[in-house]
Amino acid sequence: MARTSDAAPRRGSADVGERRDGLTPRYIVFMALAMIRTDRRTVRTFSSVAVATWGLLLSFAAINGMGTMMTQSAKDIVSGDVSGFAQGYEYSMLNPQTDVVSYLDDDGGQLVSKLEESPGVSAVRTRITAGAQLSTSGTDAGVVVIGSDVAAEGYIILAGSPPSGADEICVNQGQRDDLGVSVGDTVTLSLAGAPAATATTTVTLACVYDSSRFGLFRSSFIVMDVAGVQELLGRPHALTQVLLTLRPGADAAAESAALSTRFAGVTFSTAQDTAGLIFAIQTAQRAVMWVLVVVLALICAVLVGHVVAFALRRQRGQIATLRAMGFGANAVRAVHATHTVIVAALMIAVGTIASLVSVVICATVGIPIGGGVQLFGESTLRPWLGIGDVILTAAVMLIALLVGNLLSTRKLLRLSPVAMMRAA
Repeated sequence: MARTSDAAPRRGSADVGERRDGLTPRYIVFMALAMIRTDRRTVRTFSSVAVATWGLLLSFAAINGMGTMMTQSAKDIVSGDVSGFAQGYEYSMLNPQTDVVSYLDDDGGQLVSKLEESPGVSAVRTRITAGAQLSTSGTDAGVVVIGSDVAAEGYIILAGSPPSGADEICVNQGQRDDLGVSVGDTVTLSLAGAPAATATTTVTLACVYDSSRFGLFRSSFIVMDVAGVQELLGRPHALTQVLLTLRPGADAAAESAALSTRFAGVTFSTAQDTAGLIFAIQTAQRAVMWVLVVVLALICAVLVGHVVAFALRRQRGQIATLRAMGFGANAVRAVHATHTVIVAALMIAVGTIASLVSVVICATVGIPIGGGVQLFGESTLRPWLGIGDVILTAAVMLIALLVGNLLSTRKLLRLSPVAMMRAA
């Protein structure tokens, strides 16, 4: 009888301890929320997590903004096109000897027609380039004349309307200010390589285009239509460059090889090859920025890990009480991990919202990255964030917090409840 009586309490104690160690998820969340309500200081302690999230997301936004600027610069080198641009999608065909006085003979328009009929090509744009001098009363400026489709190449017209014919041109805002002219004024254009009858002609300023996006690449460009430049040059079918857009899914390398075989003596170059330097610079720039982001992420991880350790040291009394009440180590770990995740999620959300607001404001206003005309793209950085950046940042923060929580609780749980109470 005595043995039976003694055994019952032991089984009962074991059952109670077992129930406490085997806490349901709902009860774990309840205890974690109770800890948050009873100790507001813990939430304030985790405010640094919001700051770290904000800083990391701003770094991603800067990387994205620089990537966009560099990609736009590569597009401008190839064609000035502002539509979709990706490796293997858009590329150009160039005369191997192309310069201001060497041209690709269109053979009476047959070349463009044959290119348009190619199965892998969806669109063809023609361009013709020539060197020239633009003169007003007492002011001369060396320029590059570009015969192209103004709308198709993405020129943004600030004043006037697109040029038409051999007697109208479009200048950028810098040239307008330097020459002191405005829409409707007449200037003298001297075109290199043109016959004597049209080598020097009077043209009307039909429009002013925005060149800020083009950086240094088009600071000296004036724009005419293709037929107008051909007329002045006395070359009705000559071209300098033909820009091809491939059909979706077409392989650029294969299409380039096929066209090179079909059109002997003509060089086909993918956008990646044509703007290879820009892509190389972009890759190097992104690599450097990613190194900085990784370093920043590690610093943030160490920071938030110490935040967790500090918070747990202040909660040693609570942990000791839970252990004295019979809660097992796994139960304590689960409660504090849940507590950390809840507070961290709140702070990560605060940091994310703050970063999104900051990025929207910066993208709207723009961040100046230097005075004067930039080499690559416009002089204003416009950062942006993607959903992947937000997810990656949240994952870095949560993993760092959970690892810090695991290491800190493991160290504390090695102590007895009495030792923890004394330390508290």
